[in-house]
Amino acid sequence: MKIGIIGRTNVGKSTLFKAMTLEDVKIEDRPFTTIDPNHGVGYATVQCPEKEFGMKCVPHNSPCIDGIRFVPLEVIDVAGLISGASEGKGLGNKFLSDAMEADALIEVIDISGTTDSSGFHASDYDPGNDIEMVTEELTQWIATVIRRANFRNGADIVESVYKNLSGLKFSPETIKEAVKTLDIHTIDENTSTELSSYILKKDKPMIIACNKMDITPDLDTKLKDLKKRFDYTFIPCSAAAELTLKEAHKHGFISYSSERFRVLKDLTPEQKNGLNIIENIIKTHGSTGVQNVVNTLLFDLMGSKVIFTVEDEKKLTDGRGRALPDAYIVDKEATPKDVAGLVHSEVAAKYKGAIDCRSGLKIKNDDPVKTGQILKILT
Repeated sequence: MKIGIIGRTNVGKSTLFKAMTLEDVKIEDRPFTTIDPNHGVGYATVQCPEKEFGMKCVPHNSPCIDGIRFVPLEVIDVAGLISGASEGKGLGNKFLSDAMEADALIEVIDISGTTDSSGFHASDYDPGNDIEMVTEELTQWIATVIRRANFRNGADIVESVYKNLSGLKFSPETIKEAVKTLDIHTIDENTSTELSSYILKKDKPMIIACNKMDITPDLDTKLKDLKKRFDYTFIPCSAAAELTLKEAHKHGFISYSSERFRVLKDLTPEQKNGLNIIENIIKTHGSTGVQNVVNTLLFDLMGSKVIFTVEDEKKLTDGRGRALPDAYIVDKEATPKDVAGLVHSEVAAKYKGAIDCRSGLKIKNDDPVKTGQILKILT
């Protein structure tokens, strides 16, 4: 699973990326800090089954903090987008091809309106302009790629379009659905744009991370306005607050998991003041919002599931005796064999079936797995 972080320059994309991954990236208050995409590991969070079974898990691929399991996923931070990128302006095609590596997208906006369309300081900029621009640039770039299809009347439109979009993670099923639903019989400027809009929404689900919520006094009003104007899910967040908590946790000053933290060491007055500010943010908004962005995108918009795997279905351990060692994010249609492929290519090659460890029953090979399921893969 790969998530791409996109948006206009200087809205906090790299701060969000580092808050999600703790990768060492360049963060500066100026346009075009990111040129080549940064890659890192982020996490979705779910309840660990350890309490359900009265045991203490011994995580291998997915950390567990206070009963919350952090399940890994790949994250890329793409260079800032500018108007005209689909025509090659700025980093143009590089940005857009980097973004298409992802299975889903997080668009970051500055909900406070304190940076303008060029990434410079402003007082009351409308972030809706950025949403319109990003949507338009993505749509037009894909439409341009579609129009390059070597299509002739009578040819198979689905096959022609799919060949041209190969490598951009669009499924032939979605293209076929779009062609049928939109009743498309030829490729031109209008139909390519319609196709692009349809397949982007279906195969590249996008959520809007409304960054800098903590410095936005009229947050509720701005959110309400954006929800009226756009058909996206909007999640307010503070990437800077989340990054501060993650760094403090990393260096052992606090223990932090999702929505709460506790102090572990004596702090300086400055450190205490910083944490007090963040504590007020959490009290006001419920959390920093960053984890909510990730979880809402994966589980609510994409329908992704988290699956646990073990080798001993009775003890719920792997071959080394580790309890509930591994957890994986899978898509909503994933079958037990798909899960086997995530465990190891050899496991997939030798796959003979799977057992649901709660019921002890064998699962049908073509049945989609269920979220939270604990599987023993049979080889």
